[in-house]
Amino acid sequence: MKKYNLIILAGGENEKWCKQYGYNKKPFLPLNGKPMLDRVVQSFRNSIYIDKIIVVGPRELDQLDCMKYVDKRIPEGGSFIQNLIHGIAYLKAFIYKFKRNHNGYLISFCDAAFLNTYVINKTIENLDPHDPGMVLHYVPKEVIARRGFLVENRTFMYVAGRPYTGANIYYVKKFSAVLRVIKDLAAMRKYRKTPEKMLEHLGCKDKPYSGIEKVLSKMMRVKVKIFVSPYAEMGVDIDKPIDYELAKSQLEKTTKDCLAFEDKDLENVCAQEDEIDVDA
Repeated sequence: MKKYNLIILAGGENEKWCKQYGYNKKPFLPLNGKPMLDRVVQSFRNSIYIDKIIVVGPRELDQLDCMKYVDKRIPEGGSFIQNLIHGIAYLKAFIYKFKRNHNGYLISFCDAAFLNTYVINKTIENLDPHDPGMVLHYVPKEVIARRGFLVENRTFMYVAGRPYTGANIYYVKKFSAVLRVIKDLAAMRKYRKTPEKMLEHLGCKDKPYSGIEKVLSKMMRVKVKIFVSPYAEMGVDIDKPIDYELAKSQLEKTTKDCLAFEDKDLENVCAQEDEIDVDA
């Protein structure tokens, strides 16, 4: 069974709103009696597919209980891109020892608090059969709405006329692929709240997912795969006070570690897609 090393990005970007709850940084916000980062680390740690966990974030994180399950905390940089590079560079140098043959880099975020181990396992086990160089996941708007999550405050990208939101688990096989498109990644981060501009920047406007895959694969010189996820938990995070209030409400109602749709629900959601691979 293939195992993956995980990078959790926990560096601060626009965390001023956390102060109204008495905290300076998002990872410390309590959910179900535990700091948010504790919940995320536990969900990934319980996955049969996770080997080492690396956290990129401030020194204050070392006081959290979950850090005893983290192999290394990397100091944060000044931006999302710098934090991503810091995490990947550490794994490449100190874990992979610059070897070419390794299982790549799995990436998630400290505010992906709705993820549970079931969803994580189902998402990761879908990577191996496709042998991708990079993987992006998107979640249909109707999947999120059907699970009872708010859609009004989420950003959606329209592909083939249908709305999708980005997801909380990414995968990249080679560091070099990231470095080739570092300027484009910065632009994508800039346009994350205006996805139509992001698609225009990439030259993917009006293309189906299969067309976007081809464009990104050419840019990165690796096989890029885009999967439509049936799991609403993949498409929601805690980015503002309304997200946090929803998380406190919903996560207190259930502690079950299996909140996924059945296959038939996914088939109904994605029946009209053009050549899209989906998580089963």
